[in-house]
Amino acid sequence: MKKLLITLSLLFTATTSFAADVVKVGIAAEPYPPMSSKNADGSWEGFEIDLLGEVCKEAKLDCQIKEIAWDGIIPALLSKKIDVIFTSMSVTEERAKKVLFTKPYYNTLPAVIGLPNQKFAFDKETLKRKIIGVQTSTISAFYIKEKVGKFAEIREYGTQDEVNADLLAGRIDFMMADAIPAVDFYEKNKSLLENYGGVKHEPILGEGVAAAVRHGDTALEGKFSTAIDTLVKSDTYTKLSMNYFQTNIAPE
Repeated sequence: MKKLLITLSLLFTATTSFAADVVKVGIAAEPYPPMSSKNADGSWEGFEIDLLGEVCKEAKLDCQIKEIAWDGIIPALLSKKIDVIFTSMSVTEERAKKVLFTKPYYNTLPAVIGLPNQKFAFDKETLKRKIIGVQTSTISAFYIKEKVGKFAEIREYGTQDEVNADLLAGRIDFMMADAIPAVDFYEKNKSLLENYGGVKHEPILGEGVAAAVRHGDTALEGKFSTAIDTLVKSDTYTKLSMNYFQTNIAPE
């Protein structure tokens, strides 16, 4: 797909009228392909980057990308360094105490990728002496610690790239991440890894991925939610999703 070139100073601008103030949109600085990643020339690409452009156009908002470390992205929102989070954040009850979520714009569950010739199951006997890697402060981290944290070694990393690198190096046995980037990583390394499948939905896994604003910013939430609701039902969203994933990942 043709890359969408975006620098930190380049704005998504609606072709008609737009808001007077720039809306600062926080994207995780760490690469998270195929959702978002930054190229050497400073441009951004990925499904979420393309979708964000469409959302801001639909909402007639003047949006500017700000890259923020994942584990600091909610504090950045609350301290007004950014106005919106748009970076694969799952809607959970705990997070909703801190931020105001929009309508969801995609929905997938975690998947497990690991070294080949193993078994994976959520029981002590299977995971005895196994190491599972996850990116810190993600829904996968919360989930795996809840399920097997009492008897398996969970190793947390600052970025998904670090998890992936340690799995390829054999320093961990499995990793859990959102199915879309997890399977993308597996497909690029299938001669070295095995896909152990996804997990069934449970309440701890949240209710899809959405943008987030500060509590009280109801007008901004409304603009994003209306635009997202329009787009997820549109041919534009379907084409984007099919181009990246060969399936439609719109929330039901």
